[in-house]
Amino acid sequence: MKKPRAPIYLLLACLLLTGLLGFTSLNPTAQAASGDASALAAPSPGRGVSRPQPKPTAQLRFSGADATISPAVLSPGAPMTYTMHLLNENGPAGDMTARNATLEIPWNGNQNFVDFSTDNTSWKLASHDETGVIVDLGDVKVGDSGGITIHATFATNYDKPIFRQTIYLNWNDDNYARRAGTNLTASVNLPEAAPVTVPTIPITPPATVPETGAFAPIANRASTDALWYFPATKHTLGGQFLNYWLEHGSVTNLGYPISEEFQDNGRTIQYFERVVMECWPENPDPYKVLLRALGDELNGVDPAIPLGTPPATDGSVFYTETGHWLDGRFVDTWESMGGLAQFGFPITEPVMEGDKLVQWTERARFELDLSRPNQLVMLGLVGDEAAKSKGLLN
Repeated sequence: MKKPRAPIYLLLACLLLTGLLGFTSLNPTAQAASGDASALAAPSPGRGVSRPQPKPTAQLRFSGADATISPAVLSPGAPMTYTMHLLNENGPAGDMTARNATLEIPWNGNQNFVDFSTDNTSWKLASHDETGVIVDLGDVKVGDSGGITIHATFATNYDKPIFRQTIYLNWNDDNYARRAGTNLTASVNLPEAAPVTVPTIPITPPATVPETGAFAPIANRASTDALWYFPATKHTLGGQFLNYWLEHGSVTNLGYPISEEFQDNGRTIQYFERVVMECWPENPDPYKVLLRALGDELNGVDPAIPLGTPPATDGSVFYTETGHWLDGRFVDTWESMGGLAQFGFPITEPVMEGDKLVQWTERARFELDLSRPNQLVMLGLVGDEAAKSKGLLN
């Protein structure tokens, strides 16, 4: 007599059901399809999601702020000194040597080399001529470091009140040939121009220039180490605002001052072409000078885009704090010029305004002219716009 088969069918059905349930519990896509949106993990707060991932490279750099020019105010033909400290630190690449490394200082004007010294016996002066100086660093292994001092004379044919010079580190490693630059900035005391005879015709000041108050122009004066004068905007810059300006990109990032320091709701502030600086003496270092959130003030924060919305370009970075992609064409500039501390999070998606790609962050507006090839990313004049929106400038 055959045994009943119903229990076997029941057992097979139970096993099949158990397998299906197990597959569903282990499959986040299946969970999401069933309504559990939390199964698809969002990026962790404070971190961007970038694609594609770049390959690692050797971490040869100027250590901290150890790339300086002295004195802070240069005079035509007078002695000047470059002081630098270089380091190949252990980074994401691990033990990666910067091979065939060089330090390059291209002259800006008719500067002249005087002498060279270093505390690293492996580093040698390779060349110096009317175009600049090159120092041979050889193969710089992880942990290798050293200081370099170069004495020179300042140019006699430099005709701008602010001296800007880019110095470069060049090397190659397992993945790249690299060229990394840093900008050095100093003030220049230009010789006074010969007096010009002006016809005695009454001149009405333009309506756009206030005659009194913090935005009124200051009479021409010589710059000192502590107080710089900018003929371009006829305003001065000193103290901790000058220090912040020098350490955070100077003219490129922040623009020239367009006001003197003044009090606003009990706080010392100063307007620049691209930012507004505020003094917060009660804060610990390095947060005693903060930038006003002009992006929020002038544009506002756009609603966050739906999670999972693809970016406009490869290399874009998504920030969950505001729910926006930072366009890949702006990422390198955002990172190299100060990143989150300087610009804040993106608060809009990138949009086209005519031929210009535009994107707002909390403290800045990034702009890129796409009508012409090989254009640099520019920062909008939001400090100037903020002053005009409040009637401080016409």
